[in-house]
Amino acid sequence: MEEREQWIRENAARLHRTLADPEVRAELLALLGVDDEGWRREQRLQVVRRELASLELRWKLAEDEVWEA
Repeated sequence: MEEREQWIRENAARLHRTLADPEVRAELLALLGVDDEGWRREQRLQVVRRELASLELRWKLAEDEVWEA
């Protein structure tokens, strides 16, 4: 099992270095049919959705505290 884990770590590091190259990343995104700006937009939307969910949860917790007081 250790040999397999080492192989995974090495290849993950190699993939990370490869994808850090903007030209490689742009080519991959083009092959996937996603442009870099669209990809960034989707990432920003995910961040905003998580933040809104967090705010909603905090709001509900605050409401519960107000009603319990």
